[in-house]
Amino acid sequence: MRYALIVLFVLAGCSTSQEELAGKTAPVVRQYEASYQEIYRRIVNSGKRCLAASMSAYSSMEVDSELYPDLGYGEVSLSLVNFGTRNYYWTAKIEEADSGSRLTMNAGNTVGAPKLIASGLRWADGDPSCGS
Repeated sequence: MRYALIVLFVLAGCSTSQEELAGKTAPVVRQYEASYQEIYRRIVNSGKRCLAASMSAYSSMEVDSELYPDLGYGEVSLSLVNFGTRNYYWTAKIEEADSGSRLTMNAGNTVGAPKLIASGLRWADGDPSCGS
């Protein structure tokens, strides 16, 4: 029973779509001198190494990413796929800006959202470590 309550509490802060996630909290926006492709690469490489994990035969953490060089931006998201349902924890959009790039991150209102955002920002800054 206790395990079921913990799972329900954690999932209550998730979102079943990226659009729903974007509306839950104010986005965190940062400017970088590096190109958007470099910031995208930093986040994707560290995210896949640190966060993507198979949890069981029925669930896994997924880091999805897509780079759109013809449009000048890339997107990264972290989600839990559980019994065929996808719940998003955070998304990042990295865009080409006048003098470098702009990163916009959104996270759900889970207890761990600030830590996940901090990890994404740390990776964008160039620190590839998985710890806090």
